Amino acid sequence: MTTVSGPVKGALARAAGAHHVVDYRAQDAAAAISAFAPGGVDIVVEVAPGVNAALDVAVAARGAVVAYYAAGENEQLSVPVLTTLSANLRWQSVFVYTVPTEAKQRACADVAAAVHAGALRVGEEAGLPLHRFPLERTAEAHTALEEGAVVGKVLVDIP
Repeated sequence: MTTVSGPVKGALARAAGAHHVVDYRAQDAAAAISAFAPGGVDIVVEVAPGVNAALDVAVAARGAVVAYYAAGENEQLSVPVLTTLSANLRWQSVFVYTVPTEAKQRACADVAAAVHAGALRVGEEAGLPLHRFPLERTAEAHTALEEGAVVGKVLVDIP
């Protein structure tokens, strides 16, 4: 299950394998998620923990973890203490640069095995569009990322 901000991203999420897609701009996300997972969700992968904390609390199962790896510079995370305490919810930051070396090595081995097995696909038909820029247009690639002008991965081709 995933949440998206519009139909284009919804189509990409389905192509990537999402079984259930919730457009949080077009529907009540908490109600839609709860209808699909009435007992709550066990893991939330979050890119805006401060913005989405109330939604995360509303849809989390007892003992769930909210793993976040991104946020705005001044974003603050605030959660209702008694609600999250009684539900045994956990917020876990994931910052790849400080993950222990052994854990990163295991993760790299797992990803390499998945690639070798053909489990990871790219391209718009797989839900992960690629946007290529030649080396001399690197500044344009950065601008596309910073302005959110592209969905998917931005690649700079080095001759």
